[in-house]
Amino acid sequence: MNAGMKALLIENLKKLKLSTMLRELEDVIRQANQESLSYEEFLLNLSEAEVQTRQENGRKRRLQEAKFPILKPMETFDFDAAPGLDVRLMKELANCDYVKKSRNIIWLIRRFPVL
Repeated sequence: MNAGMKALLIENLKKLKLSTMLRELEDVIRQANQESLSYEEFLLNLSEAEVQTRQENGRKRRLQEAKFPILKPMETFDFDAAPGLDVRLMKELANCDYVKKSRNIIWLIRRFPVL
């Protein structure tokens, strides 16, 4: 890619607010040259970086907007502290297959009085 075309591409990426594509451009150009990628593969690699970044930023933004008092990922949950909990079922539900199958789940939380 000659310097003039590269400058125009950089300007276009800035105008379109494709900041990740702009940041990754040099690396993707280098990879495309080294691996003799087609134009389609080059563009796909460049756009995938933008899509991944936007998805991650969206996820972070939604978590922030939700204003959860604390984030507790399943990986850090102490299943030993809840002996009556079906670990297999909890991990199955964490996969969210019920959403893909358009099925409902109902959570019942029982609180026992402290004696």
